[in-house]
Amino acid sequence: DSIKKGKESLEHKGSLGNMGAACIASAGYGMTQGSGVSITTYPIVPDYHKYPKSQGRKLGKTFGEIGLAGHWLKLALHYAFIYKAKMKPFWWLIPE
Repeated sequence: DSIKKGKESLEHKGSLGNMGAACIASAGYGMTQGSGVSITTYPIVPDYHKYPKSQGRKLGKTFGEIGLAGHWLKLALHYAFIYKAKMKPFWWLIPE
């Protein structure tokens, strides 16, 4: 809207500071030899006033795990992304 109308427009007023993030990384090769890490953080932007004792994060929603499950999850997401990118049948059913 800002580009089309030539003036600043604020259609979305939600705070991005209330969003969480997830990251999955894998290392290794094979279904039994790989390893991966899964990390979530909430909120993305630390809120030191709301969570003063935990570096600005909500500890119930912020964690990291290392193991084979992270490797499997990353592998599944990889194949789903490639399937969707190739626009194969029913590709639109795979969530973003």
